Parts: sequence; C-alpha cells; structure tokens
Amino acid sequence: MSPSETPSETPRLSDHRALLFDAYGTLIDWESGIYDFLGRFFPGESREEVLMRYGNVEANLQMQHPTAKYPKVLEMAFRQMMHRSADMAEDLTTAGEDDDAVRFGASIAVWKPFPDTVAALHKLKKYFALVVLSNVDDESFEKTHAQLSSSAYDGVSAYPTVTPESPFSLILTAQRVGSYKPDPLVLRAALQQLAICVDKSHVLTVANSLRHDILPSMQEGLRSVWISRHGVSVIGIRGASLDDIQVTQEEGLASGRHPYTWRFETLGGLADAVEAEIGIHAV
Repeated sequence: MSPSETPSETPRLSDHRALLFDAYGTLIDWESGIYDFLGRFFPGESREEVLMRYGNVEANLQMQHPTAKYPKVLEMAFRQMMHRSADMAEDLTTAGEDDDAVRFGASIAVWKPFPDTVAALHKLKKYFALVVLSNVDDESFEKTHAQLSSSAYDGVSAYPTVTPESPFSLILTAQRVGSYKPDPLVLRAALQQLAICVDKSHVLTVANSLRHDILPSMQEGLRSVWISRHGVSVIGIRGASLDDIQVTQEEGLASGRHPYTWRFETLGGLADAVEAEIGIHAV
C-alpha cells in the first residue's frame, strides 16, 4: 500500500496494465554469472565480498560514464578490481588481464535466467504489457532476450509483443536512454513512452534491486513488487539506502514499513498470485 492510500483503497495486482521489469537480478541470475567469472581471481574473498566490491565499482563507473556500453563498463570494472584503483588499472593492465577483461564484458551473453523466469513471464504476458527497463546495451540484451523468448507456451498475450515468441511489449536499455539507473531520467523516459497508452497509475515496477528500481519507483509515485530472491542478492540490495534518492525514512517506511507495495520471493510467486487474484475476483 502506498503512503497516500487508505486500507479501504488497497490496490490489487490486477489493477495494473503494464509491468516494468528490471532484467538482471530479477529475471537473470547475474550475480552467479558475475561471481562465476570473478571468483577465481579473488580466492581469498567470499562471494558476498566479491559481489559487494563489484557492485560498488560498477555503480561508480556508470555514474562517471553514463553513455558507455555495458560490456565496456564490465571491462573497466574488472581492471579496477584487479588493481584496486582507476589509475592503477590504466597503468598496470597486462595483455592477459586485458583479454580477461574483454571476456568478462562478453560474459553477459551466458548469464542464465532463474529457473522460474521464463514460465512466469509467459504467464504474466496474458494479463499485462511486459516492459523491460535494463541497465545494459541493445546487443547484450538481444542475447538475453533470446533466452527469455519461447514458442513452448500458448502465445496468448494481452498486448502485442515484439515477436510472437517474446514476452515483452517494449524493450528499453540504458544505451537507448543514454544513462544508467538509478538516474531518475531512465525511469521517466520509460514512463514517457508508456504514457501513450498506459496511465502512470496503472504501471507496476517489478524488480530485485532496491537501489536501482524499487526506491526510484517510490520516488516517482509508482507501486512496486520486490522480487527478493530469498534475500540472498547482494548488488543493489546490501547497503542500499533511501538517501540514494533523497527520500526520508518516514516516507520510505510509511504504511507497510518498507518502500515496496508487495514482496514475492520469486517471479513465479508473483505470477501465481496474479492468477489466484483474477480467479477470486472473476465472479
């Protein structure tokens, strides 16, 4: 429930027309992909330590280089992590490390969806327009999109999709917008495109990252679903603060004492809840 709503006005998931998805962390298990590559270079650090350090480096690079393509951000992040500072990364990178940096940048293509993702997306597209708002470039998401598309489902969609096999009606990337989340311009660009056919009050953010998606959506007045992935995610979760978007603790914790409207452990849980709700209210 948002701060402005009373208990009698509690919204339903099915009140919305468009679901605005983050991709990496919500649909794609990017942390496993990142750690599977980086972990061997930092054997003395835990998975959480490596991911926290990577997340901090990536966030700084995205602020410094908002128009850099995402593979290039990964390459720069790898070099900085290897040498602990940007200056050292420029001066000391060896040919072998440069090759590893390029391989890390290309590894996005093999990051895998969570086990529940594909089935849940194709279930949800029966009831909503599904929109991706992702912190990557077009070419990288094209490879991810292929993993999320499928002809194994009945193909029924509430709204036209970019291809018959795709679950998505609209795909927006950081490359197209020209900046990275949590820059509020990214979310506003998506809402501007959606405004042609969907009122802002009918847009629901669905994401794992508090920092990149949930908190900016709260600031923009959107309801949101936090896909918590059993609370094991690190990037965009650990250390995320309401200070990132200049929202007071009182605003952030109003009503439900958290910045999101609903929480589900998995995307499959959200899809099941939508179908149960529609069934309950279909009389």
